[in-house]
Amino acid sequence: MMKIQWYLPTPAFTKYVCYPEMLGHYTDFPQHAERRGEGFLGSYNLHLVFGGEGYVFHEGERIPMGRGKGFLFPRGAHQQYGSDLSQPWDVRWVHFGTELPLPLLEEADGTRGYFFTFDLGSGLESLFDEMYQLSASYETRSEPRLSALLYEILVNLLQNSEPLHGSVPLEIRHSIRSAADIIHGECGKPWTLESMARLSGYSSYHFLRLFRVVMGKTPNRYLTDCRLARAKLLLVSTELSVAQVATQAGFTQASYFIKVFKQNEGLPPKQYRMAFGS
Repeated sequence: MMKIQWYLPTPAFTKYVCYPEMLGHYTDFPQHAERRGEGFLGSYNLHLVFGGEGYVFHEGERIPMGRGKGFLFPRGAHQQYGSDLSQPWDVRWVHFGTELPLPLLEEADGTRGYFFTFDLGSGLESLFDEMYQLSASYETRSEPRLSALLYEILVNLLQNSEPLHGSVPLEIRHSIRSAADIIHGECGKPWTLESMARLSGYSSYHFLRLFRVVMGKTPNRYLTDCRLARAKLLLVSTELSVAQVATQAGFTQASYFIKVFKQNEGLPPKQYRMAFGS
């Protein structure tokens, strides 16, 4: 049996965007079970299950919680959950405070409980392990890192989790993000919606819909953003002409590049180079 937990003092700096209050790691601990009334816990409560089985009760429903699943309760919510007696959890958890307007936190606030699957290979274990190490030998100078690690965990889940009854499974999210990485790395190519869709094997219609859900923007908007980022780097780090920069960044016409650049950056490429170039 392993039952490790830490309680952290209120941080000396009061302006962290998020901060852990208590955290722990339980393995082979079948007695792990909680039942808290409405208003009892004044912090968010996040649990990630890396092995074993357990359950959460929510609005009269018993929700199985096994490997690769997690739950997030908001402040003050009624909570009832526990480990399976014969196959106890390997669970990592943290109670924390934050005012961040992240969608998963807003979902938990609105439904009084957010239940999800998460990507076991997204590095969450190592983030928790570092928080554990800092908590075990707590020093006030560790506070910024503890806050940063918690923030990284929340953003990681934002990208690598999906509601239990979600519309876009994790494997599809991975496929879309892999396509986005290729587009970013090769943004100078003459991409079309059809050629971008082929990267993930979906039809143009489905790719457009899925890309908008996963990446928060259309494929063409994402491509333009990547091209503009490359153009800005070329402007400040090379002596290429504006027309050459436009070509290398993937814009077919210099005049169109100048128009798009000014719309997005508020000044034309030459002025951007003068302002930020070495």
